[in-house]
Amino acid sequence: MRHHRTATTALTPAVTSDTARSERFLPWLLLLALALITAYRGYCLYHDGLDLYVDEAQYWTWAQKLDWGYYSKPPVIAAVIALTTSVCGDGPFCVKSGALLLYPLSTLLLWALARRLFGGRTAFWCALAFLLLPGVSLSSLIISTDVPFFLFWTLALYAYWRGTENGAWGWWLLAGLAAGAGLLTKYTMVIFALSVLLHLALTPSLRRYLRDPRPYAASLVALLVLTPNLWWNARHGWPTLRHTEDISHLNGDAGLHWNHLGDFLGGQFAVMGPLFFGTWLALTLWRPRGWYADPRYRFLACFSLPFLGLISLQALLGRANANWGAMTYATATIFLVALLLQRGRTSLFAAGLAFNALLMPIAYHFDDLTRYFVVDLSARTDPYKRVRGWAQLCRQAQFLRTQYPQALFLGDSREVLAELMYYVQPHPLDAVLWNPHRVMDNHYALSTSMDDKLGRDFLYITEADRLPPEMLAGFDGVEALPPLHVTVHRDYALDYRAWYLQGFKGYVKGEQQR
Repeated sequence: MRHHRTATTALTPAVTSDTARSERFLPWLLLLALALITAYRGYCLYHDGLDLYVDEAQYWTWAQKLDWGYYSKPPVIAAVIALTTSVCGDGPFCVKSGALLLYPLSTLLLWALARRLFGGRTAFWCALAFLLLPGVSLSSLIISTDVPFFLFWTLALYAYWRGTENGAWGWWLLAGLAAGAGLLTKYTMVIFALSVLLHLALTPSLRRYLRDPRPYAASLVALLVLTPNLWWNARHGWPTLRHTEDISHLNGDAGLHWNHLGDFLGGQFAVMGPLFFGTWLALTLWRPRGWYADPRYRFLACFSLPFLGLISLQALLGRANANWGAMTYATATIFLVALLLQRGRTSLFAAGLAFNALLMPIAYHFDDLTRYFVVDLSARTDPYKRVRGWAQLCRQAQFLRTQYPQALFLGDSREVLAELMYYVQPHPLDAVLWNPHRVMDNHYALSTSMDDKLGRDFLYITEADRLPPEMLAGFDGVEALPPLHVTVHRDYALDYRAWYLQGFKGYVKGEQQR
């Protein structure tokens, strides 16, 4: 099967010597755009003044003790943070800097794929459109599993396409290796295999691969890469898989949750941009025969529609966060941009691109804009309220520790433990979760224990106003300390109580199990 590598867009109606000459400069122009946008994002990240979100702080604690798995995620996110912080330290910028480094690589892989499919000019606009997607703009300032997941998904995508072009074993094995790394990042990488099967089944010239050893060898490679994580899960009672089920609420209320589906699909307008997402849906679902006959668009649809469809089904049956469908937009962006340019809808494409580009500085300079326009932020109007105040609160906790230097920090939630471990100096990595019922519902329940802390003193930080009876009975002495308080807005604050607990006697019998 031969694939067209020349551009089929309205911007390039004919291949001329001038066109070819100008296309040679486009990769350099893309690199310049990547450098400038990444530098701008780095500047904004360094100066944004926001604290680490609880998940980011938790991932940092994981990076202090690398393993093949953690309670809620496979190990790659911890490895990324360990790598960046080993270079430039544990400041928030370095913790998050993996996003600044990896998104440009994902963008270049998408550019390389689009270039093979549609030519250099279309590939340039596809890459720029992806880099400016609102979801990518926001995620570039956050360290999350989506960051390395995009890299491995796009690498597997490119290698798979190259493998179908010429059947070379190297490309198929690279696709399997990338898919395995993707599984070590997020288990939803398994949808990639479903998309491959769908694509091969729907493409007559490629159906021979369903009987060929190459895709099965690639699957074996992916499974081998995942094996250490599976072994870790087996030794710990499969916590990551159970957590994945819990957060999706698939084991909760039965029935169809149309409100959850509506929330998820509404969030996709924010992830891809309202103009882009609405246009992509319309072009994809309305009269699909117009693009289905072209093997390039069929390929792209096979790696976007199933992903969005399965996560939408999950939202309908339980719950799904807006970012869970992010991999949809790797191929959806190429599909949208190429089809708009091919059909001469350059004005619509330019409007969508400009709108997304405008959203980026608004999101990055939100605090500057609200100060300039004298906007009084509140809990309802501040989208960043959950990443404010933690550093200040932990400084108050750090002051308490100077008065009780032998006491260990004790908390009753992963939120408070993650933030304390990160922001208190020196980092109290020996902090412990109060867990008398032995409920394994977060990483610190899995990795910390009170069993070897008999006789120890603790600084207990909690949102609760009163100590539970089993805690009062479990210590020789209890002393209330000044509360920890940080006002974020007039109607939103961080409020925690603090107690000095002396002489742990052990969990009260009868309270150790639910």
